[in-house]
Formats: sequence, structure tokens, C-alpha cells
Amino acid sequence: MQKYLFLLLLFVCNAYNSWSQDTAASERFLITGQVPALSDGTVIGLYQSDGRLIVPIVLDTVADGRFTFSDTTSCVKPLMLLSSDEGFPSHWLDVWVAPGRQITITGEDRLLPLWRVESDIAEQQEQNGFQDCVRELNREYLGYNVAECGWFRQMQLEHDGDEEFARLAWAKVDSLRKYSFPLMRAIYKKELDYMITAPVGKVYMQKLVSYAQMTVAKAFMPYSDEVKALYAGLPEAMKHTSEAELAYQHLYPTAAVEVGDEMADGELYDVQGGSHHLAEFKGRYILLDFWSSGCGPCIESLPEMEEAAEKYKDILAIVSISIDPKKEWEAFVEKKQMKGNQWNELRKAGTGLAMSYRVKGYPHYVLIAPDGKIQSVWGGYGKGSLLGKLQEEIHRDTNLNQE
Repeated sequence: MQKYLFLLLLFVCNAYNSWSQDTAASERFLITGQVPALSDGTVIGLYQSDGRLIVPIVLDTVADGRFTFSDTTSCVKPLMLLSSDEGFPSHWLDVWVAPGRQITITGEDRLLPLWRVESDIAEQQEQNGFQDCVRELNREYLGYNVAECGWFRQMQLEHDGDEEFARLAWAKVDSLRKYSFPLMRAIYKKELDYMITAPVGKVYMQKLVSYAQMTVAKAFMPYSDEVKALYAGLPEAMKHTSEAELAYQHLYPTAAVEVGDEMADGELYDVQGGSHHLAEFKGRYILLDFWSSGCGPCIESLPEMEEAAEKYKDILAIVSISIDPKKEWEAFVEKKQMKGNQWNELRKAGTGLAMSYRVKGYPHYVLIAPDGKIQSVWGGYGKGSLLGKLQEEIHRDTNLNQE
């Protein structure tokens, strides 16, 4: 009997291993690249974005002009091909992958975003349409970008700490950008014109969101009317997608608040799912701390944040507003055993209160006075800076009230 049980168990294990291997094989994609102009030893990387950071998946070293990447995926998704080696631009090539698909990449030089990607993935073919419509403009722009990267490389690797060389390098970069920035704006306009007649797919919606986000910088991307027209022209069903809603929030943001204005408020959630508003703390100082678990200075500030909470516990409420997705945020709060008001709007990063308070980097701090008006706004963190700033602001405000 024991013998039969053992044989049955062995059969089940072998069947499971075989199924696992077949499943993995069916989900594995293969990317093969051939760019004869690349020298042996050139490093090419395959990356993905988690919405905040670009994370490496795998690197390969070119040999005889060839490189290869293989990994598993359970869905169709975009990845990024790039290289930090000398002579490459700072931009990447968008590559869509899908379970079991083969993707071929070819190129003629180190202008990596111009390499051609061939596959039967519909999203890649849509991506190629955008790439082709700006190819010649992009080639000219990337030439300037490569030169700019060269100056940064020299400044960081060969002349680190050399202030005189840094001034020279920045002067060269500024002179290059006089030519590259107009080309970049021309590329934006060319793509926006292409989108008037292009089919509305995944890549189209990604582009729409990206351009909507960029409209805040009018000198850099002065085509907000064109982007709004594209949004207005979306099929009605598409306007209810998360991408369209995000584009709308950037195109028609809630009114931004400045120092001296009444604080902006909104619905925020704690890790237990409870709902909160900033108005709960009106009558005390409120410090808003916009942060992300992918931000090094944000994490470095945590001990000092706890120290500030204890030092000013009678007059100050600290509200930490994470911009991370729900699961990542909850896991990080649990892992770090973070105390106090750990809240999240559970919206796309950069929208909601972050938009109202003009958050462009992390950490971002907003100090609200007891009367509910914004007293001070600042960004960044260095050891001692948080306590120093709070002491300065609260002491100054106390003196003014006494006068």
C-alpha cells in the first residue's frame, strides 16, 4: 500500500512540474536584437516602470552586434530598452511584450529610440505608428541629446567636483538646449497632429495622459488647447476609463492654493479604510508630508518626523500623505511600523491634493496655520532640516501673534 501511495505521489509531483514548466514556457517572451554598429561589450538593459521608478529586469552584453532578453509575463505590457553606455541618448525604446511572443529589434546606430521593433502585438504596431511619424525630427533631436549626455558624463565621471569644468559643461548643455528644446516641441506637435486621425488604443491613451500632465509647463509644452481637443474628441465610452479621467484631472485641475490661501481639503483614507479630512485638525498647526516609499529622502526623514510629532504634539498634527498604490503603501506602513496619521487619497500620483498643493517632487511639505490658512510650503529633506523649519515657522508665527 505504501508503495502505491509513493508511486501516486511521484506521479502527481511529476505532473505538476511538467504543468509548471509548460505554463512558464507559454508565458515566456523572447526579444532578439541585432544592431551591427554596436561594439562588443556594450550593455543594453530591459526595464519596466512601476509608475514612479524605472526598475531593471535584465541586462545583456552585446556580442557580434546581437543581444537577447527572455522573461515571463502573464499579460500584454510595455517595457523599456535603454543603455547608459557612452554615445547613447538618455531616452528609451518602448517595447511591448506578451506571453509566448517573439519580438525582433533592429537598428543602425546608437540612437536607440529609433530602432525598429517587429512583432504581431497590436500595441507594438500602434507604438510604431507614433515612432514613425516623428522619426526624422527625433533623429535630429537625439543628436543634440547624445552630445548633452556626453557633457554630463564627463562632469560626473571624469571631472567630479571640478566646479570650473561644471560651469563649462552647463554652458555647453544650455547652448545645446537652444536647439534641442524647439525640436522637442516640434515632436510634440507632430505627434498631437498624428493623434487627430490615429486609432484610439492603449498607446494613444498613454500619450494623451502624458501630454495632459505636461500641459502644466506651458513654456515647455505649449499645446494645451490641442490636448484638450483630443480629449473632447474621445468616444464617450473612452471618457470613463481611468486613463481618460486622469487626463481630465490634469487638463482641468482643481484650483491650486498658495501661501495665505485657505487650505485645500479632500477625502483621505487610513490603512484600515477609514475616511478622514484635514478639517479634523483645524485649530492646530497641520503639517502635510507628501511622500513615496520609492523616495530616499522621504525614508530618511521618518525618524525626524516622529521626533517632530512628539516635540509638538500639543499644537501640531502631522498628516503623512502617501502617493503609493494601496497595496504597496499598506505593506510599507506595516513593515516600518509607521505611527501617526498615515493617509492616502488612493488616487493616481500627482492628482487630487497633490495637484492642489502643486506637488512636483518628494518629500513635499505644507504647513497650515491654526486658522486653516497655508503658512509655508517647501520641498526636500536633509538631516535636521525638518525640525529646524518647524521651529522657525512656529516661533515666527507665535511672535507675530504676540505683537
